[in-house]
Amino acid sequence: MWILVQVVRGSKHFEAESRVGNHVLISDSSDLVISGRALGTDGYRFEARKGNESFVVSDFPGIQAGRSLIPNFMALAERIGAVSVLAPA
Repeated sequence: MWILVQVVRGSKHFEAESRVGNHVLISDSSDLVISGRALGTDGYRFEARKGNESFVVSDFPGIQAGRSLIPNFMALAERIGAVSVLAPA
């Protein structure tokens, strides 16, 4: 099962300028985490991480500065059937 959460400052998945609102997908059965990662000024990507291994889930090269990817991340969460534990906004 996948769980959608939001990380807080101090987490290794936290980014001050997160384009996904610091949302993270956590697998409860495989120690796999999917999060957003900035690629400097060159773009953004969704990465799956397990231990020290990283896997690219989606790439967004040359994305406009300040563009939110929250809808893209939520669509990914929906595709994999993630359960949200976030309070409705």
